[in-house]
Amino acid sequence: MSLKPVAVEGDVSPSPGTTPYSPAVSGAWSPGAVTYTKYDKLTVGGAKTVWQAKCTFSFAGSDANGVAVAGTSNLTLTAGSTKLQGGSSNVLLNGDTANDSYGNTLTVNAAGKLQSA
Repeated sequence: MSLKPVAVEGDVSPSPGTTPYSPAVSGAWSPGAVTYTKYDKLTVGGAKTVWQAKCTFSFAGSDANGVAVAGTSNLTLTAGSTKLQGGSSNVLLNGDTANDSYGNTLTVNAAGKLQSA
């Protein structure tokens, strides 16, 4: 039986939002590096599967008076429950997503599939 594609390191993409960090009226978000929490024994093609991904987005902009405004938003994407045997029951799946109030997004784009015996 084939299951939905599961994430490995590198399968989660950050996308910056468009809503300014208050009190800014203009500026831009920039994503930092995505960090992963992986299972040691559950793999796809030798790569460890991922159950959580985190990214810090940084904002740089200005308010209505031209005063610089900076801020950060920490975004975490955590796997929901899946029907796998053993202790490794939660993995990020293709299409999983998380977003914050600024529109910053983490999205899984995975192709690796687990196979059941």
